[in-house]
This record gives sequence, C-alpha cells and structure tokens, in this order.
Amino acid sequence: MGPETSQKPRSAGRPKWPRLAEIALYAVAVFCLAVLLTRDVGMVISFFYSPWAILLLVFAFVEFLIIKGGDRSRLYLIELEKMREREQQYVARQRRALEEVQRALGRPQPSSSASEGGAVSPASSSADHEECLKRVEQILRPDLKE
Repeated sequence: MGPETSQKPRSAGRPKWPRLAEIALYAVAVFCLAVLLTRDVGMVISFFYSPWAILLLVFAFVEFLIIKGGDRSRLYLIELEKMREREQQYVARQRRALEEVQRALGRPQPSSSASEGGAVSPASSSADHEECLKRVEQILRPDLKE
C-alpha cells in the first residue's frame, strides 16, 4: 500500500467518544446550569441523592455495557474473519504444494530416458528432487506478516 494509507489517522472509521476530562467538564457545566436555572444549590445537590439520579446512573451503566458489548462483538467478528482468511490461505498453500509434488512425480523418470540410450546421472535426479523440495517449501512457508 502507498504512503497515503500510512498517514490516515487510526480512528478514521470509529465515532469519537468524549474523554474523561471532557465528561467532567460537561458535568460541571450541567451542574452550574442547573444551579443558575433553579437558583437553589440545595435542591440541585439533593437531586443527586434522589431515586431519579440513581435511576439515571443505572440507565447510563446499562447503556455503557450495551455499547461496549457491541464493540467487543464487532472485534470478535473481525478476528473471526481474519482467522477464516488465514485458514483459506493455508488450504490454498497446501493445495499448491500437493500440485507441485504431483507435477514432480508425474515427470519422466531418469530411468526411462536412460533406457532410451541417454545417460542420466543420479546427481540430476537429486537436483530435481531438491528443486521440487525448495518450491514446496516456498509454497508452504507462511508469510512473515502472519
């Protein structure tokens, strides 16, 4: 891939969630706004200890769990897809290696050419086998990226 993909920010496809400091600033702003609107600090503080505040906290916690669960499920699906792709690549490499071995076994043997009058040395047969083994190793060797 080109250099233009390496300059892409990491969070390009994901929504930007506020950080903890931003959430704290929002909470302080809401508290100040509530104090300004009601003009009663005691009433705003007593709201934080009311059943409604607890209900809001439970709702926020459940929503947090649902969002995190969805993110985790999405990550599991991505990992599962990567594993399937690796398995397909492995099976394809195995098939190519088997085809290479079958092609090497299907070659005319040195004994048949020797019977026709041509002299074939055992060294050339060994070289053919070594060449076949090298090609099979190259096919079966997993990529360094995996």
